[in-house]
Formats: sequence, structure tokens, C-alpha cells
Amino acid sequence: MSFLSSHEALQLTATFAVTAERMRADVEAQTLASLYERASRVAFLKAHLIAREEEVRPIFGQSFRRAAYAAA
Repeated sequence: MSFLSSHEALQLTATFAVTAERMRADVEAQTLASLYERASRVAFLKAHLIAREEEVRPIFGQSFRRAAYAAA
């Protein structure tokens, strides 16, 4: 089993979303486009979970900054 970084999961999200959008034009590929759209949503949620695990805990006296999409 390979492990993804949050950045890689976000890249998968974008790839699935673009593929789904391109397939929407083809009437025969509507179910496959729907599948890619759902895969995009799952990849986004996975990226969110990975980002939470990747967060670096701040050392005393340092400011704490979270990834922008992790709060979405």
C-alpha cells in the first residue's frame, strides 16, 4: 500500500475533477463522469485527513499556521 502526501491527494482531486468535467460532454459517459466526480470528492476528503496528520505542532513561542484547505 502506498501512502500519499496531502499535495499528491489534492493533485488527484484536480485530475479526477477535470476528467469528470471533460466526460460530461459525452452523453454515453455520464455514469463514468459521475464516478470520477465522486472519486474527486473522496480524494479531497482524504487530502484533508492527510493534512491534519501532517500538521507540524508548533514549538513554544512559534506561531501556528494551518493549511488553508485543511479548514475547508
